[in-house]
Amino acid sequence: MGSTEEITKLRSVKKKLDLDSDESDSKSNSKNTSGATSPDPLEHGIDDDLKPLQEGETKSSGSDTESEIEGACKPREKPTGGIDVQGARCRDDSESSSESGKSPSSEHSKRQRTVSGSSPVHNFIFPGVAASPPKFMSLEEVMKATKGVSNMVLAHEIAVDKNFKLEKFDPPDNSVEKQVRDVMHKAFWDQLADQLAQDPQCYDQALVLLQEVRENLLDITLPHHTRLRQEISDTLDVELIKQQAEHGVLDFSQYSQYVLSIMARLCAPVRDETIRNLMRETDIIGVFRGVMETLDLMRLDMANFTIQQIRPHIIAQSVTYEKKKFAEFLKTQNDGLELTRQWLLNHVRPEDVAAPDDIALRGVVSSVITRAYLELISWSDEKLLPETVVMDGGRILELRDRLSQVCILGSVMLVTLTSVGPLIIQPDAFKLKMKRNLCIILDPALSDKETMALMDNLAEQVAKEVDDHLQEHEKPPLPASAKTALKSQILEIKNPDHRIRALIVKRAMEFIGALLSSTTARPVQMPPGLSSLQEEIAHICGTLLRLVTHNRSVFGEYYSDIISNHIKATKELEEGAEEKENDEKVVSIVKTSTDADK
Repeated sequence: MGSTEEITKLRSVKKKLDLDSDESDSKSNSKNTSGATSPDPLEHGIDDDLKPLQEGETKSSGSDTESEIEGACKPREKPTGGIDVQGARCRDDSESSSESGKSPSSEHSKRQRTVSGSSPVHNFIFPGVAASPPKFMSLEEVMKATKGVSNMVLAHEIAVDKNFKLEKFDPPDNSVEKQVRDVMHKAFWDQLADQLAQDPQCYDQALVLLQEVRENLLDITLPHHTRLRQEISDTLDVELIKQQAEHGVLDFSQYSQYVLSIMARLCAPVRDETIRNLMRETDIIGVFRGVMETLDLMRLDMANFTIQQIRPHIIAQSVTYEKKKFAEFLKTQNDGLELTRQWLLNHVRPEDVAAPDDIALRGVVSSVITRAYLELISWSDEKLLPETVVMDGGRILELRDRLSQVCILGSVMLVTLTSVGPLIIQPDAFKLKMKRNLCIILDPALSDKETMALMDNLAEQVAKEVDDHLQEHEKPPLPASAKTALKSQILEIKNPDHRIRALIVKRAMEFIGALLSSTTARPVQMPPGLSSLQEEIAHICGTLLRLVTHNRSVFGEYYSDIISNHIKATKELEEGAEEKENDEKVVSIVKTSTDADK
């Protein structure tokens, strides 16, 4: 049985995501009718304090296909000579980046990276010691802004993460929270067992349980399940059940079978086996304990189903929604863009100030923003992220670590081929096989430190790959001295200033910078030395481009104002200084001329 806090949170999620208040007798009535007004799910589905949908507004039914939900981004055919910019934008985070499905850029669910112990909302509102609320901002206004940011984070996560879903919270093992929860649950079920074992039986705890089961069943029904909701309310009428208990005619097991039959009708297919096992269970305590646990999961299933249904609408409206909520957030801050301003202005070059007109200034602004975004994939853990990118901080730092791994992988392959290239019979097949096996070794590493710890394993694997290749083609094995030298060269790649590694990183950054600044869908040629890592680079670039495009759509106006105002102010100062210098020169000339006349 879920705790009160878990139940409250899940009910709140369901209320937030419920888009339809109109009930009908059949499932077909839940489909949108022609000409019906489409509700704004960002306003009605996420904000608690907004009005519910009006009568006649309906929600898409469960018959919507997966292709409709994900139709906004269809993959293009993979290019052969370069990376298609449009195609890169549409790559899915879950795509594998090697034939074996194992690589440094494996799907996001395998590589969950913890940036900090605090929540994205906390990091967004309080990114550092910079901005503080105005002196006369009321607590109510601050809390309202905080709630708005929470909703913005939720909308952002749903929009940018195709695989976003709610998951059941389980406190860590040996934590106080888990111990307290387990003790409370055990006490509840022990008391229920004791009461049912009495003669005559006591049903006080059982009535509490049935009341909670009734409410949970109603929670997982859809709004158009009018008759079913009425049936559940009538059958699990607590007052009626109480009267049956008082007259000694209550069959508690009968109600358990009824509850399971309703759950079987409402559950997702993944829960069918669990419910069938509960139907075969003979211990009434075990049955209801399983019922409560399964109902918790079914509430999550319902919430995630609703999220997937409204996701296309959230994607379509998330930019406008995030702009609105961020503007509300800025009103509660003295300077809510301090870190963002520092981040952008660090990339303004002296030559940028010389922009002759507004058209040239727009190009300069775009270049500065591109250079700023490029810095994010080499961002230091010690530095605070700008306020406008903190919601994607985990994704950005994960891309940084993936890119570092890919560059190390490319460096290892280049060093290997440089050392033993003449001995390799089929270089392309050898590189493909070696990359696949090295990716398997690198896959568990989530940071540079963990990657460096695996360099010895990489060196051993490379030596084995060379020996296997030579043996396969009936060539003499690599001499021990040459093998030792090869391993030593690979271990030298640990040094960030290693010549080949620095070259690979430079080419990768230039390539990503070209993609970020590109305004066309023309394929971009892979740089030399990275062609064998095209899939890995494309995966990183595709994910980064989606994040950058979304971020720029939301915060681009702030970026443009910060940079253009700085350039104009700098230009005015320079022009004022130059004018003052000219005036001083004129005064000096006049004074010299006057002195000469005298």
